[in-house]
Amino acid sequence: MKKIIVSLLLIATIITKAQSVKEKIADKRFTNLEFASASEMYEELANSKRPKTKFYVRAGESNFMVGDYKKAQLYYDKAFTNTGMTDYDLYNYYQVLKYNSSYTKANEVFSKINDNQYKLIRDNISKKKLTIEALKKDSSNYTLSKLSINSDENDFSPYILNNEMYFLSSRRNTSLSSNKYGWDNSYYLDVYKAYVDGTTVKSEHAASEKLKTKYHEGPLCFTKDGNTEFITRNNAVKKKDKNNRVNLKIFIRKKEGDKWSEFTEFPHNSDEYTCEHPAVSSDGKTLYFVSDMPGTLGSLDIWVSTFENNTWTKPQNLGQSVNSEGREAFPQLFEDEVLFYSSDGKVGLGGLDVFYTVPGEDSYFEAQNLGYPVNTASDDFGFFAKTTTTGYLSSNRDNKTKDDIYSFISKKPIISNAIQFIAIDKLSKEIIPNANVALIDETGKPAYEGKTNEKGEIKFNVIPGKGYKVKTTKDGYKEGVNVLKEEEIAELSGKKPKELIIEKKIIGLLGLIADADDLSPIEGVKVTITDAFNAKDVMIFTTDKEGDFRHIYKDKKIGDDISYIVKLEREGYITKVQPIDITIKKEGYILLHDYLNTKMYKIKLGADLGKMIDLKPIYFDLGKFTIRADAATELNKIVELMKQNPSINIELGSHTDCRGSAASNLSLSDKRAKSSAAYIVTKGISNARIAGKGYGESKLINNCKCEGAVKSACGEDVHAANRRTEFKITKIKP
Repeated sequence: MKKIIVSLLLIATIITKAQSVKEKIADKRFTNLEFASASEMYEELANSKRPKTKFYVRAGESNFMVGDYKKAQLYYDKAFTNTGMTDYDLYNYYQVLKYNSSYTKANEVFSKINDNQYKLIRDNISKKKLTIEALKKDSSNYTLSKLSINSDENDFSPYILNNEMYFLSSRRNTSLSSNKYGWDNSYYLDVYKAYVDGTTVKSEHAASEKLKTKYHEGPLCFTKDGNTEFITRNNAVKKKDKNNRVNLKIFIRKKEGDKWSEFTEFPHNSDEYTCEHPAVSSDGKTLYFVSDMPGTLGSLDIWVSTFENNTWTKPQNLGQSVNSEGREAFPQLFEDEVLFYSSDGKVGLGGLDVFYTVPGEDSYFEAQNLGYPVNTASDDFGFFAKTTTTGYLSSNRDNKTKDDIYSFISKKPIISNAIQFIAIDKLSKEIIPNANVALIDETGKPAYEGKTNEKGEIKFNVIPGKGYKVKTTKDGYKEGVNVLKEEEIAELSGKKPKELIIEKKIIGLLGLIADADDLSPIEGVKVTITDAFNAKDVMIFTTDKEGDFRHIYKDKKIGDDISYIVKLEREGYITKVQPIDITIKKEGYILLHDYLNTKMYKIKLGADLGKMIDLKPIYFDLGKFTIRADAATELNKIVELMKQNPSINIELGSHTDCRGSAASNLSLSDKRAKSSAAYIVTKGISNARIAGKGYGESKLINNCKCEGAVKSACGEDVHAANRRTEFKITKIKP
């Protein structure tokens, strides 16, 4: 029995030692980035009797790296039920789940990651409310076709120059070495060419322009004239960085006649980080590329450098609107402005999704997902747009471990041509330079922002299929809000600019002059506004066909007091002069008609001037007809009105109520009328223009009679209505 126990222990020891040796070999291969063989060994270790969480995690990660996402999830699922997964492991698991369209589970796994990690991705997820359904809503817009030039190996990153398609392939290559790449056990990448004939791509063959080395080649790009080439290659000396990686570098060469020069290195290459995936402008002066150089937000970011003074400037990171804590890769320029690229750190369908952005005034606009079927749960990348409706892309959607090249045709533009806007002042109709314009998407966040130029114009390239609110702001103006409907985007492309009307924040004066009888606006009224404390400070306006006038102050602010004498004149109407005192309480127009009576009366026979100027009752002492001080104040108003309107003659009629005898009422009213008329004459009005006449109780304006045996039941207020003085126009001089 003892021997049996010893034998069993010996066998266990041998098994343990064997497992330990296998783990060391697997770890070395994993460290050397030989994921294809490492995955097999970790799978065996994971299926042993005493598996570690490490085995599950590394089996998952190795399969993730070679693109076997189903198998990767199988092992990550097992690791997730144990402890020991780091935030990095959880993030990889999250990505694998997205590849497999397990979005709910992916969100659950991401929620387990420490809040201090992957903040940009967390923010992207929280602020983007796009659902999978939203990204798939325009799926019928596209037709995708797999090209016949694809092989059973990886084929990707198409680039068109003069009807020739350059692309990368790991098919049995023609490089100087037949070695395979340990990462996924495939051959090293070479550059291939094919010919584009309409919608057909054919006659693929290995490129012969001295593009072969022992290791990886591509992606590549050219200037528009085809005379400058940029290409990605392995570090030629195969020097490894501190993470045991052989990094990638960008190389440049120029064509002189029919011959190419030797390749030279992009000056910002390094043995310590990668520079890859060049995308160059037509003139060769702006280079976008991918790197994990210091300052990178995540795994790989997109950077830009410009060629100035015969050198490439210090690269600039494109920022958070473009980059994330994930991978950004495969940039490609369209018409020197639209930047297509792929990312697995932005909100998408899973794996690498294709996005696009355009430069704004100070930064790049928030990247937009091109949606399904350009994007899928697999890797979608290497996007090349020939036009706004046609192009090519790479994807491993059909074969989860191998990439293929597809052509696409879109029924409507995947991007619009530049949509032009112009900011205009609502009142003056002048253009507004340096106004801030923002297109707000469905999340309430600006998708595009910028400033209008000196012509008041700004343009955006926006993805069709969405509507936006357009907010326009500028200091001194109220915020303007317009709506850019989805169906307008294509219609506005290349057409007359869409006007963005905004209104100044002003302090102004607005008056509306109307006819007193029918309240219709009066055109042509001369409005004279004199400062009550400075007679030399005069403003003169004439009302327009709408009956109004406007004035914008340059020197007034909230809290200021203004005092004016306002005069309204127009032929055929009674001239009016009125004082006004106002405290400015808010921005905007002070409405003059809220503070004074700006209704004007036509000059016509029989009209009562007293009603036109809201004359107060004229009182006399009991039984007397001498002019009291309060009566003089009211009569002075008539004096001023007659001076302002020299074309009219009036009759001053005095009336009484029914109380007292008719004879005495007639006599007293006549004396009061003549006394009032005489007072007006003393103030400079010709006695030929005014006559005083008493009517006693002969023209009662109600049924309050009380003469003789008639007894009146009228109250005092009813009697008072009959005690009145009228100033009726009796003559109008031409």
